Amino acid sequence: MSFAADLHLHSPYARGTSPALSLQTLAAWADIKGVDLLACGDFTHPAWLAELKRSLRPVDDDLFELATPPEPQDVRGRGRPARFVLGTEVSCVYTQDGRGRRLHLLILAPDFDAVDGICRAFAPHGSLASDGRPMLRLSARDVVEAVLSVDARCEVVPAHAWTPWYAIFGSKSGFDSLDDCFGDMAGHVHAIETGLSSDPEMNWRVPDLDDRTLVSFSDAHSAQRLGRELTVFAGEPGYGALVEALRADSVEWTAEFDPQEGKYHHDGHRKCGVNLPPDAHDGRCPACGRKLTLGVLNRVQSLAGRPPEPLAADADGVLRGTESERPPFRRLVPLAEIVAEALGYGLASKAVQRVCRDLAARVGTELHVLTAAEASEIERAAGERVAEGVMRARLGRVRVRPGFDGEYGVVRLWDDDTGTLTGGQGATEHHAAEDN
Repeated sequence: MSFAADLHLHSPYARGTSPALSLQTLAAWADIKGVDLLACGDFTHPAWLAELKRSLRPVDDDLFELATPPEPQDVRGRGRPARFVLGTEVSCVYTQDGRGRRLHLLILAPDFDAVDGICRAFAPHGSLASDGRPMLRLSARDVVEAVLSVDARCEVVPAHAWTPWYAIFGSKSGFDSLDDCFGDMAGHVHAIETGLSSDPEMNWRVPDLDDRTLVSFSDAHSAQRLGRELTVFAGEPGYGALVEALRADSVEWTAEFDPQEGKYHHDGHRKCGVNLPPDAHDGRCPACGRKLTLGVLNRVQSLAGRPPEPLAADADGVLRGTESERPPFRRLVPLAEIVAEALGYGLASKAVQRVCRDLAARVGTELHVLTAAEASEIERAAGERVAEGVMRARLGRVRVRPGFDGEYGVVRLWDDDTGTLTGGQGATEHHAAEDN
């Protein structure tokens, strides 16, 4: 058995998120996407915590389900509703070693008693009611100590670990190692979230992460983005099983963006439209002379202790390292974006939504369609062009204009051999306020 988890989510109380987010909406989209386990998000916010306590009821293995389930989704083969784990994200802003530090941490807790204790521990250090992702005047090390003092079953995971701002390894205010960041508490940090602009192959290059579990989650600021990155864990869903998987690297595989699609992959200066790989500049914008925002690829290369590991891809697009036994991964393109490019319609158009609904009803969840469905099944439900697009994405037959300085990359499944990747109809583009 295995379960697909997305443990970096938000509520409408977090800045930059959709006001339409709700537990009901998240659960409904989890059915469509094929996600089995969700974080409730933002449990430190008093109003959202009250909603969580009203709307969630405990079930087996320290998980939760909605007391009033959402309307069942018309998804072929979906056998069980999604369950919830109590999770949140906090923003640490402090000074260490003479430098300002800013990083985000994910926190998982087994029950509401632990959540209440965590909120009491954090309350003197920031306004929990000001944001679903509260700013704490606490170091990352002290957050880990405070959380584990409440309940040793809790987990703390650095969020979107490589992005320039608000990340443990970020170029703007991060650290060069886990020990530098967490000090004597580093051994209690068992996993990191790689973020949209990096993937496992990039992280395998960094010796500091050799004994850490690599996880990927969506950081969804709207329900439709749920599951765009996720982690498939071995075993049955349960809080204890989840914690054990994080501590023992019991990951079957992760679903990843192509890291070039993330909005901080390359170095650059968005105002001047300057987008450059790490070895193509001297740190300054060639147009205006200002410092470039150094992206994820640059930071990975600066901390890498080994060259990239060659990858081998199987017939289903699963990527494995040829020199190590780290869990494999897949690079996926969201289904709606494949359909939009295949049909030449806008991402939010009714035509695209209708095709996605038909695929769910006739083929299965988005995760199943993207990773396992036969081309013939997809073609019967959505036509030859969509089926071809899914297969191209599954096998990595894509072209990407890398993201930089807060601008998402552009993915194309169909393009001529000489054309320049640009935006416009048929191109896969992202416009959102997510951190990574």
